[in-house]
Amino acid sequence: MNLDERQLEKLAIQPFSDQEFRTPAGPPWLALFNPTQLAFTRKNRYQNTKSVGASAPETSYAGGDPDQVTLDLFFDGTGVLETADGVAARIEGLLQFARYQSDTHQPYYLHAHWGRFDFRGVLTQADVTYTLFDRGGLPLRATVKVTLQEVVAPQVRTAQEHANSPDLYQTWLVADGDRIDTIAFQVYGDSSWWRPLAAANRLRNPRVLDVGSVLLLPPKAAG
Repeated sequence: MNLDERQLEKLAIQPFSDQEFRTPAGPPWLALFNPTQLAFTRKNRYQNTKSVGASAPETSYAGGDPDQVTLDLFFDGTGVLETADGVAARIEGLLQFARYQSDTHQPYYLHAHWGRFDFRGVLTQADVTYTLFDRGGLPLRATVKVTLQEVVAPQVRTAQEHANSPDLYQTWLVADGDRIDTIAFQVYGDSSWWRPLAAANRLRNPRVLDVGSVLLLPPKAAG
């Protein structure tokens, strides 16, 4: 993909009904203006334990919090790309993802992607600021700061937490240029193992791997 093509690509947020991100819960929400800013947060927790006779407490890892991404989005209804009434409607379309699904009472699980940016999570916060109005009070311009919190499918989480165990599933984060046959050769020493690898991940087109996606690596005994 060349630079011009990337410049034309827009941020898309696809809702899913399940945290495995397999069942779409409606059409994707597309940004008319790409984010003006993207911020990423990763946070670990530590605990301090006071040892008898020690001059300072011992610090140990107590776990990691889910990653968070904040997107600053811009809306303009002055005639550039969307109408005045379209600003409110498009913002409302985005805010619906902060609600629960009526049938399952679960949040919408969102896959946000734009170029090489790829993030799966739930919408935890949306701060809306209207900055310009027409004479009738309709918003003409607005900014929205959207915060997404990472969601990892249960089977992927299990694999990540037991990554050193040879008899359990492991994971592979797809990077630019990765091919399923070369991944199979690096992991299993046999490029023909791409078939069970594709089956384990239910890949419709094994020749095309999405950069930033996570592949499950089944133990060889499961093939």
